[in-house]
Amino acid sequence: MGRLFTARFFNRLLRLRIGKRSPAPVAGIGLHALDDLDGSRPARQFSYTVVDIETTGLDMKRSRILSIGAFKLAAGQIHLGRMFDQLVNPGRSIPPTSITVHGIVPAMVTTAPGGPEVLDAFLHYLGRDILVAHNARFDLAFLNRLMQATHGFPLQNLTIDTVPLCGTLLLPKLFRPMPRQAKLLGRGATNPALQQNRKSLEEIAHLLGIKVHQRHTAVGDALATAMIFQRALATLEHRGRGRLKDLIGVGAI
Repeated sequence: MGRLFTARFFNRLLRLRIGKRSPAPVAGIGLHALDDLDGSRPARQFSYTVVDIETTGLDMKRSRILSIGAFKLAAGQIHLGRMFDQLVNPGRSIPPTSITVHGIVPAMVTTAPGGPEVLDAFLHYLGRDILVAHNARFDLAFLNRLMQATHGFPLQNLTIDTVPLCGTLLLPKLFRPMPRQAKLLGRGATNPALQQNRKSLEEIAHLLGIKVHQRHTAVGDALATAMIFQRALATLEHRGRGRLKDLIGVGAI
C-alpha cells in the first residue's frame, strides 16, 4: 500500500468521524490537503511549506513551542518574501538550558500570542501545501499536540522529512545502507542505522555548501532546510525520478 494511499485512507476515516461537525475554517482547509495530490506529476509542480520550530525543551510531551519559522517553495524556488516568523508565548518558564541554544528569553515572548493563536496563523499560511521539515517527526509532534488540543485532530498535510532525503540522495556515503527488508522496521519506526549516523542540520548544510543564517532560530533553520530540500528536488530530477511519488518514496513520513 503506497504512502499517499495510506494517508488518504486515514484522512477519509477522520473526515467520516468528524461528519457534519464543522471545524474552524482555518483547520478545515487542511482536511482536504491530500485531495489534489497526483503522484505521477512532477514534484516541483506542487507547493511546499518548509517549517522549523524552537521549543522550551526536547520533551515532546511537556515542552512547548517558542517560535515557528517557515518559507514557501514552489516551482523549485524559495519565496523569501513569503516568510512566516512568529514567537510564541509558551505560558510557562523557559529553562536556562534551552535559552543557551536558541537565545529566546522570557522577555521576548511575554507579549507574544499564545500557541493556539499562532497555530491558526500558521495553518492559514500552510493551507494545502506539502509540509517539509528536517527531522520532521520532532516538529510534527509539537504541532500535532497543539493541533489536537485546539482543533481535535492532527495535521493532514503530506509531510516530507529532509533527513532521509539527505541519507539517500545528497550524502549517502555518510549513512549506512538501509536494510534490504526495511518493512521489518514497522510503520513509523526510525531506522537505527540512519539514527546512528544522523548529522545535524548545520553539519549537513556545511557539507552541501549551504550557509546557515541565524542557526537555532526557527526562521534561520527553516531557510537552511528549504535550501537542502531544493537541492534534493533537483537531484531527483537529475536522476529521472522527479515525480511526486518518487519524492514520497524517499522522504514521506
